[in-house]
Amino acid sequence: MLMRTLRSQVRWIMIAIVVLFVLSIFGMYGFNSPRGNSSGGEDYAVAEIDGKTVMRSVLEQQLRNYVERANVRDITSADIPGLYQAALENIALASRLEKEAAESGMSASDEEINAAVKEVSDQFPTKEAFMQYLDQSGIKMSDFRKNMAAQVVQMKLMEKAVGKAEVSDEEAKEFYEKMKQLFFHSPAGYTMDFIRVKSSGEAEKILAAMGEGKEFKDAVGAVVSTDIIEKTPASGPVFVPESGFRDKLASLSGLEINKPSPAIELASNDILIAVKREKVEEKTSSFDEVSGDVKAVLTEEKLREGQAEFFKGLRERTNIVILDPTLFPKPEEKKEAPVSQDVVSGDAGVPAVTDVPASPDAVPEAPGDDAVPEAAVSPDVDQGGA
Repeated sequence: MLMRTLRSQVRWIMIAIVVLFVLSIFGMYGFNSPRGNSSGGEDYAVAEIDGKTVMRSVLEQQLRNYVERANVRDITSADIPGLYQAALENIALASRLEKEAAESGMSASDEEINAAVKEVSDQFPTKEAFMQYLDQSGIKMSDFRKNMAAQVVQMKLMEKAVGKAEVSDEEAKEFYEKMKQLFFHSPAGYTMDFIRVKSSGEAEKILAAMGEGKEFKDAVGAVVSTDIIEKTPASGPVFVPESGFRDKLASLSGLEINKPSPAIELASNDILIAVKREKVEEKTSSFDEVSGDVKAVLTEEKLREGQAEFFKGLRERTNIVILDPTLFPKPEEKKEAPVSQDVVSGDAGVPAVTDVPASPDAVPEAPGDDAVPEAAVSPDVDQGGA
């Protein structure tokens, strides 16, 4: 299970990069978006990227997008220069990528454009919601498809530069041996249903209902949602190792299978009821069992490293001239902007390139609120057993 979790995390890094490219359309590049300095002051040029002017309003919009994407929290005034620098770097990478893609001679087929359009529309609950968004944003489908064609070419350029990644049996076995205990070993434990409610009264109602013969699911279903803190996810019972039965959960150690626990007060207004479902024996998966997953993870990791080198090369070929040095870190103070560990493309040299400009004359306005899906992965609790 841990191996699937690891693979999912790396896979989402790869998917997110692709989706970010596709979703950059919602920055409305090339659609004559109105510009203005959100701070209310006069708009002015703050930098040049390969001779193209970057306005203060564009930088501020990109800063907001960067902070939202990277999930940066607790920003202080001392962080602002570094965040401006990170935002400018994103604009520079996007501008350079657009330029090199246009010069590559590559093109996008109708089939590829249709797939890119579908990738975006699938982010909406329905096709009608997607079309409504385009209409409300003033984006014509013809313009949308043209932008998607540019996105496809940019992805092709990156894929060509990164190339294929191959993993040998020796590399896979070495990874397995190093990570065997961490990723391929499952401790003994149990799968369990559980619910945490806000009052002992609700807990007693659940226990009373189960005492009358009701199933756990039915007893829990009678509880008002506002009284529930957390419960068994839709995917099914969660795995809890035997080592977790300590402190306030010590009473769960001797609990019989399919019998509800007594109400356990975890904290004020936080009452737990749990039911053991299945015993899970301790196990270490053999290399033959997980070799496919190991090779997939290592392949994806090599691709990610290749993408990092690709973006690094883009940056090295980009010339940035600072026109307002008061906004950015002083040369001796430059440091990495604060980035959450949850940001999907926060690795060094792999900025989130969501903002691909379309105008050849100036660096356009940065995009609005991109909705990028994140993988819901918990490293602490495995769903459905080992």
